[in-house]
Amino acid sequence: MIHNRLLRRIFIVNLFCLFFLSSCSFKNRLAILKTPFDADTIKNVMVVNDNNETETIYNLIKPEDELAIRNYQNMDLITKPLTGTTNIYQGNYITYKVNQNGEVSMPKIGWIKVAGLTRNQAAKRIQQAYEKDELNAPLIDVRIVNAYIVLLGEVGKQGKYIIDREDYELIDLLGDAGGLLPSANRKMVRIFRGNRENPEIILVNLNDYDFIKNPKLKLKAKDIVYVEPRSAFANSQNLQSYNLFIQTGLIIINTLLIIYNLAK
Repeated sequence: MIHNRLLRRIFIVNLFCLFFLSSCSFKNRLAILKTPFDADTIKNVMVVNDNNETETIYNLIKPEDELAIRNYQNMDLITKPLTGTTNIYQGNYITYKVNQNGEVSMPKIGWIKVAGLTRNQAAKRIQQAYEKDELNAPLIDVRIVNAYIVLLGEVGKQGKYIIDREDYELIDLLGDAGGLLPSANRKMVRIFRGNRENPEIILVNLNDYDFIKNPKLKLKAKDIVYVEPRSAFANSQNLQSYNLFIQTGLIIINTLLIIYNLAK
């Protein structure tokens, strides 16, 4: 009798430990990039640590940027770099590093100033420089290779996305990523921008149509966009984890009790 009572007590204590450990292990396990300003929803767009940036075109070429350049008419035109330049083939594009003076060294025409320009403006300047050299009419395309955005969370495809158009907005990014998953919390999307130590944080409610009018949602290079899961989805995932954890623990306890009884 005493032996059976002792076994029951051990079983109850272990069961309590399982519940306690499971709650510690899985609490908020799906939540990342949490901030003190989070809620289940916001009215429209909320900006924290606003950098008061008034520039309407965010993604201008800077020194040390990498440009992927392609001539649609004649790729051979840009495949022979000047001495001292570094070029890497990327599909039909070749990358060129912008130097500290904001210039890139292009075959046959030399150094071209591109810093402070958009990708389209840089393409036009390079194209005009080749046309002056009386070469076959080129059709130049420029992309800023290191102008990328990191997208995380409940979307069709997470990852890095290169900004390949002038005004790349949040809605464009979500479209390129295959849209939102059913588990996404459409009322709370976060964008982290600028200095990582004290970033500007933009909170967006996608259910409010007016968000597409907000100029802050023109994305900038190195932005981090996070679409968190809905609370109900996160809770159901946690519950599944609880169940799996508890079932595994109970199997272990029952197995130990059986072994103990057989060994008596």
